[in-house]
Formats: sequence, structure tokens, C-alpha cells
Amino acid sequence: MQLLAIIVTGCAKFVGTLVRWLAQIHMFLYGILPALLPPDQLGTLIRRYYDRSYAEAGTRIPLTAFSWSLEAWEERVLAQHLSRPDTILILGAGLGRESLALAQRGYRVIGLDIAHGGLLIGTRRAAALNLPVTFIQADFLTLPLQAASVGYILLSGVMYSAVPGHTRRQEWLRSLRTCLAPGGKLVLNFVIAREPETALTRTIRRCTGAILSWPGTNQTYQDGDTCTNGHFMHVFRDEEELRAEIAEAGATLIELNWPDGYAVLS
Repeated sequence: MQLLAIIVTGCAKFVGTLVRWLAQIHMFLYGILPALLPPDQLGTLIRRYYDRSYAEAGTRIPLTAFSWSLEAWEERVLAQHLSRPDTILILGAGLGRESLALAQRGYRVIGLDIAHGGLLIGTRRAAALNLPVTFIQADFLTLPLQAASVGYILLSGVMYSAVPGHTRRQEWLRSLRTCLAPGGKLVLNFVIAREPETALTRTIRRCTGAILSWPGTNQTYQDGDTCTNGHFMHVFRDEEELRAEIAEAGATLIELNWPDGYAVLS
């Protein structure tokens, strides 16, 4: 029995080491992926990621496992900047968490998402609660809305960081501004660098630098671009990077809360 225990312990340690190495390789491969793929293909990866995620919602994962209320930072933004009920466009509506919560407070809500599966769930929940939410399936980079048609726009979750490319994000900001009525406000949620740099992240940075010298690679790549399980994300390194990006797009920054990862623009 002691010999068997020694063998089992040794195998467990070996498997644990192997899993850690495979996890590092997994992170490395996804880390260099944004340097290889153009923005349109990165956008396709994001769509597939959410199609898989929403296919599991309500089947493998019960809906009771999800939060259906506003987050603390959203409550603050609502009280300070969006206190007058108006038409609000939710981009990246997903399962409808923000849409339903805001509709319950008297806002006229349009929830837009590229993935059909999440909107089906949101539509069913809105009907069950008798809430007048309009859900639309569309690409959030090409908005099917008239100019000056909404009072507020909320980019749900990590939507701003999920737009590949500095120039593309700025063009998107300009297009969003045309949808806002005079005096309207736009709320961005973004991802910031919270973890310290590691040997792996330094290796990824060196490799992407070399990859970008190859023909046919993604020349819109920025330091901070990464993928996690197929989901593209631009991680902002500091406030100045985001402030400069917003200013160059011609938007006016009302509030930037860096620790909580949100900004309010007019």
C-alpha cells in the first residue's frame, strides 16, 4: 500500500506540473493570437465565444446562477449622470441584465447584441416580467439607429475593450455620438491592467514584436491586445492611454473612474 501511495503521489505531482505547463502554453498561444489575426477575424472569434456561452445559459447553467441586478458602479453612474429616465441603448446586452434592471426603473430600453442566444433569454424574461424592452440582434459596430434617437448609451461589461484596434474604437465612438440626442451621455466600461507583469507576459510581448515584422500580420495590433479562450480584449495600461484615445475621437470626458473601469462622456 505504501508503494502504491508513492506511485499515486508521484503521478499526481507529474499531472499537476503538466497541467500548469499546458496552462502556460494555452495563455501564450492566445496571447500572440491578436498579432496574427486582422480585426474582422478577431471580431468573429468574439461572436463565436458568446454563441457558445449563451448556448450553455439556461441549459447547462441555470439562469438563477446569473446576476440580474445593476452592479455598484452602474448604480453610481445612474444616480450621478443618468438620473432622468430616457431612452437608453445597451450595447452588448447579453442576457438582458442591465436592460431589465433599467426598464424596471422607468427607462425606455433598447438592448443590442450580436449573439442571438442571449437575446432570446432576455426577451423571455422581459415578457415574464411584463417589461417593455426592445431587443435587437445586430453588429455593435454598425448601429441600426437614427441620429439623435437615444438619450443615453451604455457599453455593457467589457464592450469597449472588445473592439479591436485603436482607430476602430475611435471611429466607433464617433458613430455612437451621432446616435445621442443633444445633451446625451455615453458610458464606457473597459478593462485595465490589474495583474503585475510576469515572465510569460514579457515573453508574449517579445514574440508579438517579432511576429509583427512578418508579412500579413495584424498591423493594427497594440501593446495590451490579448485573447482569453478566444475572446479578444484590449487591456488599457494607464489612464493617459484611454484619455488620449477619447480626446482624439472628439468626445468630452465627464468622469473617468480608473479603478472601477468606467468613463462617462458627452
